[in-house]
Amino acid sequence: MINLTRHRPTVVERSPTVGKTATVAGHALRLGRRLCALALVGVSLAGCVTYKARPLPTGVDLAASADQLKVDLARLRVAPLKPIRIDPSDGLDPTEVAVLAVLNNSDLVAKRKALKVSDAQVFAAGLLPDPQVSASVDKPVAGPDTNTAYSFGATMDLAGLLATVYARRSAKLTAREADLNLIWSEWTTAQQARQLAETALANEARADYLRKVLGLAADRYAKSSRALERRDLALQVTGADLAAKLDAQTQLNTAEHDAQKARRDLNALLNLEAGVVLPLVTRPVASTYDTAALDQARATLAARRPDLLALKAGYGAQDANLRKAILAQFPLSSLGIAYATDTAGVVTHGLSTGFGLPIFNGGRGEARIQNATREQLRAEYQARLDQTDAEVKNAQAELASARRQAEQLQAEVPHLEALVAPASAAYERRDLDSQTYLGLSQNALSRRADLDDRELSARVAEIALETALFLPPADSRASR
Repeated sequence: MINLTRHRPTVVERSPTVGKTATVAGHALRLGRRLCALALVGVSLAGCVTYKARPLPTGVDLAASADQLKVDLARLRVAPLKPIRIDPSDGLDPTEVAVLAVLNNSDLVAKRKALKVSDAQVFAAGLLPDPQVSASVDKPVAGPDTNTAYSFGATMDLAGLLATVYARRSAKLTAREADLNLIWSEWTTAQQARQLAETALANEARADYLRKVLGLAADRYAKSSRALERRDLALQVTGADLAAKLDAQTQLNTAEHDAQKARRDLNALLNLEAGVVLPLVTRPVASTYDTAALDQARATLAARRPDLLALKAGYGAQDANLRKAILAQFPLSSLGIAYATDTAGVVTHGLSTGFGLPIFNGGRGEARIQNATREQLRAEYQARLDQTDAEVKNAQAELASARRQAEQLQAEVPHLEALVAPASAAYERRDLDSQTYLGLSQNALSRRADLDDRELSARVAEIALETALFLPPADSRASR
């Protein structure tokens, strides 16, 4: 610290009258300074944040019914879901469930609260550094000089003042990054809810079909068991009927388990109690995106997808941090003014400044760290771009494969199922052996299960593609 204070002696002529007047003036001056100091302290305390206790919750906060779910569509910010409207009176389709997940998911509620931290950081980054004020009083107790010495000084942090611009820019971009990441979390949560709803509906439809199959198989097995007891039927025939019944029962158990698990997972996303049964329904409208629309969406992905925009904002924030670190290398750090008087009555005022000598550190290390961090974020952005392109291509391939296989099965399954009914009648007339009948019925049942799986895989792949491309549900454009 180099002191540039200049001292100017002041000549004081002493007289009894002047001394009394100076004493009164001195008391008034000191009283005024004390009042000013108290006023400054009061203003400072008025802007302080006070403490308030905020106890943690002591229990769960899950909705006990679907009627308790929040449906405040004004809070919905995910652009692809904006056209969606919720009408619980006719049931909830997967896209309506997706909206409810965005509005009610507890993890998203916590992330929205975290945005207030980012807002507070922007506020803090925009605050200028406080000036440092110093004061001292020296009252002589012995010696030739009897005046009370005092001094006042104020210092401003120039380095902090200059860094405020880039600190505020970095904080704003960091807050934007957090907001965009929240939007992406809302979108992926919505799409996950859609997938779970589609899974639950598909497995429930399969379970309904398998219950009918199981009913027929159980009825046949009951009849063959009674015929076996009367010795009117061979053992292998009854064994074939039992095998068909057990096969249908196994597939029914699997479908019911998968449907119930999907519903429990969906309830967890919606912050619902596990036992709540949502009135899920399917919509008959079938729509999809054509190749041109998908290519256009893929070409504009970097300018639309929130997670990519968040990485851009994070890179911009880091670029501002690098600029701030480079600026901090300049040696000038503080500037101050001072006013003082000593015991001899000499009054001085001056200017002081402080700066660091960039010999050992000079802020070079911090600048290198910030530069390396910026390069890391640049590489992460490139990696996410590549990953996004792979996600889109993989979803397109999975969707095309699932649709192709489903179309093939849709042509085969009805023919196989059409053969089961006359085969069952022929089997009961004993015109068809048990092995042939069992093979035919199990093949039809297996092909039906494969068709259900392929259709569900196609729906899930379509949702994954729309997720990767940040596109609204294709059927929502036609049905709403």
